[in-house]
Amino acid sequence: HVDADRPYGENQYYPMAGTPIHHVTLGIYDVETGKTTYLKTPDAAKTYLTNIAWTPNSQEVLIAELNREQTHMELKAYSPQTGELVRRLFSEHNDIYTEPQHPALFLPNKSGDFIWRSRRDGYEHLYLYSYEGKLKKQLTSGAWEVTDVQGFSPDGKDLYYTSTEVSPLDRQVYRLNLAKNQRTRLTSESGWHNPRISPDGKAFIDSYESQNVARAIKVKDFNGKVLTSLLDEENPDANYLTPKIELGTIKAADGITDLHYRLIKPYNFNPNKKYPTIVYVYNGPHAQLVQNRFRAGESGWGLNMANQGYIVFTVDGRGSAYRGAAFEQVIHRQLGKHEMADQMKGVDFLRSLPYVDANRLGVFGWSFGGFMTTNLMLTHSDVFKVGVAGGPVMDWSRYEIMYGERYMDTPQENPEGYKSNNLLLRAGDLKGRLLLIHGTIDPVVIWQHSLLFLKEAVKAGTHPDYLVYPEHQHNVLGPDRVHLNEAVTRYFKDHL
Repeated sequence: HVDADRPYGENQYYPMAGTPIHHVTLGIYDVETGKTTYLKTPDAAKTYLTNIAWTPNSQEVLIAELNREQTHMELKAYSPQTGELVRRLFSEHNDIYTEPQHPALFLPNKSGDFIWRSRRDGYEHLYLYSYEGKLKKQLTSGAWEVTDVQGFSPDGKDLYYTSTEVSPLDRQVYRLNLAKNQRTRLTSESGWHNPRISPDGKAFIDSYESQNVARAIKVKDFNGKVLTSLLDEENPDANYLTPKIELGTIKAADGITDLHYRLIKPYNFNPNKKYPTIVYVYNGPHAQLVQNRFRAGESGWGLNMANQGYIVFTVDGRGSAYRGAAFEQVIHRQLGKHEMADQMKGVDFLRSLPYVDANRLGVFGWSFGGFMTTNLMLTHSDVFKVGVAGGPVMDWSRYEIMYGERYMDTPQENPEGYKSNNLLLRAGDLKGRLLLIHGTIDPVVIWQHSLLFLKEAVKAGTHPDYLVYPEHQHNVLGPDRVHLNEAVTRYFKDHL
């Protein structure tokens, strides 16, 4: 830390892939007695404790215990009074990886039944279990994903959730009758819906947006009828010269899978002109950039660049979120391979457009997107002229253990995989202009990554540019965000 009169260090516990994992225990603190009881969970060196929930009677604590390989999960119940294991409810196994992300959700009708969310059939769906851990039935199914559960009706007979059933780009609201497995769509408008269910179960607030709707907030009944309109926001861009945003699909590198893209053109777009083009990329797990929201999910920088005379393109390739397990798990043990192949299909599409200047292509991304940006610059130096990589992962063996080993296994188990996407080994391949950006106290992708790349570039005689943000973590936030946007914009304007 440099802001103090005298600089000082701060220790950070950061286990990396292939090293000993976090040793975690769970303690239950009794506020009346002041006593802490630690649950007698398995060997902490081999187990992750995830998705903790209390049973409705507060007599048990449920934990989804995940083995280090992240292929096997057991849901277990422990006594908060003694810390002893009471029972095993059920287990899940996936040879590639399983990733439980949601604790047990108990029904409000005091039956003890609970909802469990799982991708066991290839998509994120809902399952109904008894208190004893016996599967009663699968509640939802199909080639789409449940994205959130909003809650239950007061009597526990109905459940409310949002999903991608209509489109991966949408979030629509549904009511599910648990007894009949009958689901009813409650939102008719295309777009991204964020509902809040009333405590009495008689209505819900539907806040939504789409490409054509800046924001609308309605009170609706459970037949989807609008009871009250609270807000119909006017288009805030209506009186401004704004870029044109198009959504569409291209085929992935497998020639089969549809990928969704977003293409942003300048407000004064001329189809007879050639435009420099920037690919904005993430393409990693847990992220979806292309959405049926206002401005198609673009937050602002891309709109500004478009209005300064650039085409800005984004495609959610395989490995990104909300398209099912197979779509995501293709990246396993080979991060960057299929993602980069899909991004290059996006480049092929751009090259097919008569108004794209194929000799002036740039790429920009942060975190996983920073890894992708650097990888694309090193691998396809004949394609990309300029790149900006923020908080980039350069060597997956130096990344956080749970994420890294889920997608890559350990370096000991997968040495060739780790070698193939270790960008430190390829610093000498840099030919274009690459700006690396890092916060000095980044706790996610630690500063070591970009510093080591710089070290290897010096050895190899290549010359990346470098920008450091003192006292910033994994992203540059607050007032300094303005400086970041200016720096990235200027870099593309100077070199692309």
